[in-house]
Amino acid sequence: MKRFSLAATSLFVCTCGLMNPAWAQASSPSDMTMPATATHPSSAQEQRNLATFAKIKNLAGEWKAPLDDNGTMVNIFRPFAYGTKVLAEEWENGRHITSTIFYMVDGELRADHYCDYRNEPRYTLEPATNDANTLQFKFRYATNLDRYPIHFHSTTWRLVDNNHLVQDWYTEGDKKPVAPIRMEFTRTKLSVREDGSPTVFSVDEVEKAKS
Repeated sequence: MKRFSLAATSLFVCTCGLMNPAWAQASSPSDMTMPATATHPSSAQEQRNLATFAKIKNLAGEWKAPLDDNGTMVNIFRPFAYGTKVLAEEWENGRHITSTIFYMVDGELRADHYCDYRNEPRYTLEPATNDANTLQFKFRYATNLDRYPIHFHSTTWRLVDNNHLVQDWYTEGDKKPVAPIRMEFTRTKLSVREDGSPTVFSVDEVEKAKS
């Protein structure tokens, strides 16, 4: 994932407490490699999690974000396993660098991130805020932190509208604080197949076909 500063943009300001200076003070790897005790969400929260998962499935297709070195980051979202999982692939300048899988477990919405930092953080969706289009994923545990301690400890996504998505990623495990990473995506291809696989059609072509 391309590293660049969050300061250059003001489209979305995180208000979830992740900017507290404490986020830069990583715990020891041994403290972070075991899963936390599971807690079951309330029925209302489970319904909100299911609604959020449906929004993630609706991201199916291809999204692009400009990078500060004139490069391009591409996200490709593909529902699979009969729509019970969503695979998000991240491509930097044509190179596949990470994948994240979203899925439900006991009413929780979870995300497993297979990272270019060579570790695998696991996240759980935070309880819903007043903004249903702001998704805050908190750290549960990770594998390979003992060898590769730098990792993405949390991520906040803002679903701006059907064709715009902002992602903020927060890093821990380094000796010095690392500026959060922001990427502002625009949908460029839209899935219109029942199996959720992306098509060659652009968003503009699909909208034109509807009119």
